[in-house]
Amino acid sequence: MNVKQTLLIIDDEPSICKILEHFLKKDFNVIVKHDGSEGMLWLEQGNETDLIIADLNMPNLSGKEFLKVAKASNLYADIPVIILSGSDESSERIQCLNLGADDFMLKPFNPMEVQAKINAILRRSKKYS
Repeated sequence: MNVKQTLLIIDDEPSICKILEHFLKKDFNVIVKHDGSEGMLWLEQGNETDLIIADLNMPNLSGKEFLKVAKASNLYADIPVIILSGSDESSERIQCLNLGADDFMLKPFNPMEVQAKINAILRRSKKYS
């Protein structure tokens, strides 16, 4: 039996969380947090996740700030992160990728594409682990 991998979804839009959770819960344990500091707190409590999906624009700790904190930490630096954004600003995308994001997706997104990207990233990170 395959143990489900865990996804941490951090987004302040309930509708986005619902869509992602609905689509991904068949294949993953899905944990939902509603802003970056909630997500960080969850990680700091010793919870483990295989991949993080974080919204770029959130209250308390934006996706970009979350990335900075996570990638600066020895504990979380290796966790793949996909950033979701409502803006197609290439400078934002470049900044996030430079900060260590593994991928960047625009909203509205196709949940099947999100799932495909998650699987691709997890396949790559398994190869190197």
